[in-house]
Amino acid sequence: MDIAWYGHAAFRLRGREASVVNDPCPPESGFRLNRPAADIVTISNPAERHAWFDGVTIETSGLRRPLNAPGEYEVKRVLATGVPTPGPEGGRNVAFVITIDNVIVAHLGDLRGMPSAAALEELQRANVCLLPIGGGELLDPELAAEIASQLATPLIIPMLYQPEGEGPQTGLGELAPFLRAMGASVDAPSDNHVNVTSSSLPAAPTVLPLLARGA
Repeated sequence: MDIAWYGHAAFRLRGREASVVNDPCPPESGFRLNRPAADIVTISNPAERHAWFDGVTIETSGLRRPLNAPGEYEVKRVLATGVPTPGPEGGRNVAFVITIDNVIVAHLGDLRGMPSAAALEELQRANVCLLPIGGGELLDPELAAEIASQLATPLIIPMLYQPEGEGPQTGLGELAPFLRAMGASVDAPSDNHVNVTSSSLPAAPTVLPLLARGA
């Protein structure tokens, strides 16, 4: 299964039989989606920067509405579970646990606090965690690291932070404070996607930053 980061909280998960786009962001975010094709779109909260459904090309046999609420769904052999978690201003954020090609990905969306015990139990099923880390009004790096520790996910891909170098200015923090909080030292990102299989997952929790494809 291929995981590509467009920037902000927007990802595409592409399996053998279906693709999912998470939290598509509009051009005003500074990142370009270029109308990716998908069978499923998940939206963690209704803020425009997470919910640009019209920016995605839905496949002929795909789902014509976004998944944006807690519950269990199955579309084209993709299993998706929406998990209620703390969101902006005390509201609800919906994290999604998605199974494609025997790999389980947790997209935590616009998470703003520690999930409940029940939510953590659901999220701990994941092999890959797409984790907001950029601080500011969003999830701060220290709490993000604590959540990563609670989940103990083999592969952690950061999102919702300021990418290095020239490009869109998000107003969010950079990657380095999260890495310090994790006690991790990683190479600078060199690609905007990664191919993950159940047999290629690291044995211990590993942080893998990606380049923003839409930058």
